[in-house]
Amino acid sequence: MHNSHRQSRRQLARGSDNVPKSWLVSDIKLLTREEWQVLRDIRLTALQDSPESFLATYQREFSYREENWRAEFARGEWNVGLLGAAAVSLLGATREVDAPIDQCYLEYMWVAPGCRRSGLASRMLDVVVRRLQARGVRTVFLWVLDGNEAAARLYKRVGFVSTHYRQPLPADPSRSEERMLLNLG
Repeated sequence: MHNSHRQSRRQLARGSDNVPKSWLVSDIKLLTREEWQVLRDIRLTALQDSPESFLATYQREFSYREENWRAEFARGEWNVGLLGAAAVSLLGATREVDAPIDQCYLEYMWVAPGCRRSGLASRMLDVVVRRLQARGVRTVFLWVLDGNEAAARLYKRVGFVSTHYRQPLPADPSRSEERMLLNLG
């Protein structure tokens, strides 16, 4: 079972490396609850490709069973960018347990290597933020890990600003993350 998933993730990553940057992703799809396997596959691919960009680890998430993935899926909405049938980007919109209904967090932004610097990350943010705004979300937060300057520039370019709140990472207190926000009015 795991070999077939590992193979499909390798094919996803390998196939996306060959995509010309000028190609546009055909769709940004909001996953349904029954598509938890798509979330699993793309998150594992992202963790293998960019482990320093996430708090989660490949080893931990690889060990998740179906019920763990369904619980993770239930934390929010998960969006993937599709190039044909291949998922080549990911962005989650989640809510903290005690957060007001008009606030949410974006997390797990990832774009396959072959699609980076093509405008896909900006497009993902635009589509997801518009969906959130249409449902009444007024404030969007996200965390940026220190050293991820490309992500910080992207988020600033689309309107996020620093909250000037930083926190150390529990697993590695020598690293920290900064909270940013986007006010949707």
